[in-house]
Amino acid sequence: MSARWSSLVAFLNEREDPLPLALARVIACTTVALHFGRFLVSGAAEFALLHQDRGGMSVTDGWLEPVGGAEPWMIVALGAACCLAATLGALGLFTRPALFVTWAGVRALSSLNDEAKGSYDGLLIDTLFLLMLSGCGRALSLDARLFPRTKRGLAPRWPRVLLVAQLGLLYLGSALNKGSLGWVPGGDASALWYILQQPTWARIASLPLWAYPLTQVATTSVWLFELSGPLFVLAWLLRETSPRGRVLGAMKRGLDRVRFLELYLAFGLAMHIGIEALMEVGPFCFAALALYPAAIAPERLRGSLSLLRISRMRLEAS
Repeated sequence: MSARWSSLVAFLNEREDPLPLALARVIACTTVALHFGRFLVSGAAEFALLHQDRGGMSVTDGWLEPVGGAEPWMIVALGAACCLAATLGALGLFTRPALFVTWAGVRALSSLNDEAKGSYDGLLIDTLFLLMLSGCGRALSLDARLFPRTKRGLAPRWPRVLLVAQLGLLYLGSALNKGSLGWVPGGDASALWYILQQPTWARIASLPLWAYPLTQVATTSVWLFELSGPLFVLAWLLRETSPRGRVLGAMKRGLDRVRFLELYLAFGLAMHIGIEALMEVGPFCFAALALYPAAIAPERLRGSLSLLRISRMRLEAS
C-alpha cells in the first residue's frame, strides 16, 4: 500500500511542460473577458445583478452583502476589474494574482442572481481556481519573458489531472441529467429537435422537417458521448501511465489501437462547434473547450504546434 501511495504521489507531482495548462489559461481567461465585457457593455449586468430594491431583478446581494450590497457603481467596478484581470490572465502578465482576481470576480458576480447565471459560471470558477494554483504562467506568457528566472520552468502534473477529471465529470453529469425518453436510447431521440424549436435556445428560425432524423442521430450520439466521460478519463490515465496487470494493459492497448482519446476529443470539439453554431448557450462551449488542452500530453501538443508552425512557414514561402 505504501508503494502504491508513493507511486501516486510521484505521478501527480511529476514536473512537465506547462503548455497544456497555459493554453487552458488563455482560453478560460479570454472567455471570461469577452463574456463579462459584453455583459457590462450591453447594460444587462446592472439589470440582472442589481437587487430589486435598487431597480434590478436580483433578490440577494451575494458576496457583496458585507460591503453594502450590489450598488450600481460596484457592479460596474467589479465587472471591469474582472475583465481587466482576465485580460492580464490571458496575456500571462502577473498571472497568479490576475487569476485570483478573475476567479474572485466571477465568483462574486455569479452569486448575485441564480436566475442570471448558467452552468458555465461554475465550470469557469472551478477551472480558474485550479489554474490559479498551477504553473500555467510559465508558458505562453509575458511573465516568462519579463521574469525568465522566476517564471520559466516546469509545472506539476496534478492540476492537469484534475482538469481532465473535471471534463469527464462534466460530461457524465450532463448525461445523467438527461435521463428522459427524448435522450436515452430506446426513446424517440427528439431532444435536440425540440431544443432547436425553442426561440430561447435556437439561433435559427426553424429547421426543415427532413433534418429531424439527423437530430435524432445527433441526440443519441451526444448522450452516449457524454455517458462515456469516465471511460475517457480512464483512457487518459492509461495513456499517461504504464499500467501493471493484464487487464489494464489490454485496455490500454485496445483504447490506443482505436485511438479512443483522439476520437473522443474530436467528437467533443465538433459537438461544441455545432452547439455554438445552432444554439445560444452563453460561453458554455468555450468554458468546456478550455479543459481540452489538459487532455493532450505536453510533448504531443508541442509537436502539433510545431507542425502547424512549419506548415504556415511553408505556405508563406510559397
